[in-house]
Amino acid sequence: MSLPRVLLVTTELFPEFGYPTAGGGVRAQQLYRSLEEQGFPVSLALAKESAAGRDLPDWATQNLFIQSRLDGVIEQADPDVVLSESWECLSHRRFDDNRIYVADCPGPLVLENLLGTSGNFRADIHHKIRTLAMLDYVLVPTSRMKSYLMGFLTLAGWKPDDSHRLVDTPISLPEALPPKGTPSSDDGLKIFVGGVSWAWHRSSEWLVQLADLVQRAGKGTVFVRLGPHPLLASKSDETEAIPQEVRDHPCIQFSDLTDFDALVRDLSEMDLAIEWSPVHFEREIASPFRIVNYLWCGLPVILRPHLELSHSVDQYRAGWIVDDWKNLEDLLEKISTDRSILQERSEGARHLAHEKHVWPRAHERLFETLKNPIPREKNPSYLMHAATTFVEYETELEERRSAYDLMKEEFDKMTLRLSEVESDAEAYRGLRQKGLYRLWKKIVG
Repeated sequence: MSLPRVLLVTTELFPEFGYPTAGGGVRAQQLYRSLEEQGFPVSLALAKESAAGRDLPDWATQNLFIQSRLDGVIEQADPDVVLSESWECLSHRRFDDNRIYVADCPGPLVLENLLGTSGNFRADIHHKIRTLAMLDYVLVPTSRMKSYLMGFLTLAGWKPDDSHRLVDTPISLPEALPPKGTPSSDDGLKIFVGGVSWAWHRSSEWLVQLADLVQRAGKGTVFVRLGPHPLLASKSDETEAIPQEVRDHPCIQFSDLTDFDALVRDLSEMDLAIEWSPVHFEREIASPFRIVNYLWCGLPVILRPHLELSHSVDQYRAGWIVDDWKNLEDLLEKISTDRSILQERSEGARHLAHEKHVWPRAHERLFETLKNPIPREKNPSYLMHAATTFVEYETELEERRSAYDLMKEEFDKMTLRLSEVESDAEAYRGLRQKGLYRLWKKIVG
């Protein structure tokens, strides 16, 4: 039996294209290549604005789309399965068909938009529920993300026994791990901090503090690669402006985002990485691609305990879990004094990556699901129930309005009749009074 034809829909650039990209692009490429390796016929539908002005291979530009016309691109490509790198890509679908629709949900997009300043919370909720109601399967990277989605899926009309349609698909990279460099023991610590500078990460708050700590102790250099999302650079409200004191700090070597291969080369020369994320809902649910990338490169990580990957990092001794700044200072002092512990933690990082974050192992459930996908029996979503309720209320209101109009018409007639009767009575009363007066005059003479 031949495998289903898959169309992967994304707005993100693949790392292999040689341009700076974000976690969504890494995720999309790994889904594409892992399915291709398993023999699935896979084609790519890439957002037209993402491809604009870039030199991309022909196969990547055969199905360029704009959101409002995605239905036509899907019809033209004619896949059996449509796999979207984000539910948002499918939010403008207008027509139903008999294809299988799958959305990857690697992060809490609604919370990201809520933390930013350009999102429309009500519209985001509406579009998400509407889109989930049309899906047959959803890919989830972690148990926290699965729990986060269940409320939305319930509102979208998914039944409790549809839980098997939430397909565990951890963030993963190729099985061949990159070689790890061996930094000179005479050098100071090389500490890496990087990724898209989303405004809600608030990286600048602690970067200068970290660099000051490194400078006071003479412990090395903080290598920073931060910048806006490559496709959202114009939306300054989405990203954090990097202060000049970060760029100019003597213990910070600052660089903008780069292509994936250059990033991997950089990471291979680092000693450790730090992800000092602020505590809020989005960070607790998200699965940062950058952390998986660090582990894959054999780079031990220092994480705060609220992050999803902190338990695995602790279990595999792939880094350190620290939540207090004083403890971070003590840890860096310990590492700089005994650099040998870095090797052990580096091996733990590679072990964790190899066990849980490489494909094909991490994508086995995805492969099994797509080999024989079954359409989900769709039930009305909360939005449909709400719309039906509003229609019923509107119909009832119209009926009451019509009844009111009839009652008002009858009331107006009765008022008019009463006015006429009162006029007749008044006239009769006047005539009667005139007759009595004349009679009295005759009697009294």
